[in-house]
Order: sequence, then C-alpha cells, then structure tokens
Amino acid sequence: MSVDEEIVYDFPTELHKTKRVSDFIFARAENQFGKQGVIDMTAINAYYMPLVMQMNMAEYEAQKEAKRPKRFPANQLAE
Repeated sequence: MSVDEEIVYDFPTELHKTKRVSDFIFARAENQFGKQGVIDMTAINAYYMPLVMQMNMAEYEAQKEAKRPKRFPANQLAE
C-alpha cells in the first residue's frame, strides 16, 4: 500500500476497533492530509458505517455484475 492508503486504512480501523485514534495515528493522518482531511475522513467513515452495518446484518450480497476490487483476494472479501 502507498502511505496514503496505509493511513486511510489504519485511521478508521483503529477508530472503529477502539472508538478512538492514538496520537500517533492521528498525527500521521494530520501530517499527510491536514486538519480538514482528518475531519473529512472521519465524516466519511461516520456516514458509511450505518450502511455497512445494515448490509452486514441483512447479509446483502453484491449484484452478480458487480466487480470485486482487484487488490483483494476473493476469500478476504467474505471476512
């Protein structure tokens, strides 16, 4: 992953797992994206989490014509 991708992965992962973000992860995100970038990243995650929770709860499947992301092996998408 690029540095940007790593931060965009680590920040919400830690936020969702621990309900907070460590000083290290926060500083890394702020240094890379600025204050507004951190706010935007948090807002995007806050917006999409209820949708993800609903889809997981109802076990909706992607449409057959939907394309899977190329960088994730199919077996990791089910986790």
